[in-house]
Amino acid sequence: MELIIIFLIVIILGIGIPIGISYLIYRWIKKRGFNKKWRIIALTPILMVGYFIYGAIYPSSDFYKTDFKEVTKMEFPESGIIKYKTASFPDHFGDYTSSFLVEFDQADLEKLESELKTNGFEEKENKMHSNELEQIERKKGRKNYSKQYIFDSIASKHYSVGFLDDNKSVIITRVSW
Repeated sequence: MELIIIFLIVIILGIGIPIGISYLIYRWIKKRGFNKKWRIIALTPILMVGYFIYGAIYPSSDFYKTDFKEVTKMEFPESGIIKYKTASFPDHFGDYTSSFLVEFDQADLEKLESELKTNGFEEKENKMHSNELEQIERKKGRKNYSKQYIFDSIASKHYSVGFLDDNKSVIITRVSW
């Protein structure tokens, strides 16, 4: 019951306040007798909240490039193309899961693999389950894993980098809890 009350308060604050501010801006513009076209400004608070909600649910490619750097400790290569991506919404502790399929040229694949070995990744099968990883694996088609590298950090994070047998695709997964 308490969770429902908290959820309703968050909705009222997160959506109700921008709507209220928009209404007040609309009334102010209307009272001042400005041109009717200026009333569109009243939508600004609602559009801003909508933009932030959309960005939280559907992160940009930069979000995944940042995750790539966190997992691999190297910058995202120029040759990299993010083909498929998905992430969970962060919980109240900021923990989330992200998984994405990237294609690289051969030189960057070799550099990535040597960097993973240098950074303490172990070559073994990924046993970590996540809905995000399953979603990406469904999209990879008939490609299979040729190698998988796993790293479990002390800070409750699990990193997985799986090389596929087409010699250009890599699935990267970051899980925190």
